[in-house]
Amino acid sequence: MSNQRTTFAKRQREQNRKDKLRSKQERLASRRAAAPGEKGPPIAWDEPGGVETTTDVTTDAPTAPRTDDVPGDG
Repeated sequence: MSNQRTTFAKRQREQNRKDKLRSKQERLASRRAAAPGEKGPPIAWDEPGGVETTTDVTTDAPTAPRTDDVPGDG
């Protein structure tokens, strides 16, 4: 005859595994059922905003490379 404790422990582990899988599937199903726009604030694609870009870039005279960052000067 088999040991009752090992049989019960095995059954309990099996039940715990099934319960965990069931709860995981429920969470996944609820996430899939949620609307896709619920992750963050809605984005208004037709409104201007975001990063401002300008084509009027003025630069002064080019800068000379820094000599204090040259490797090998010890």
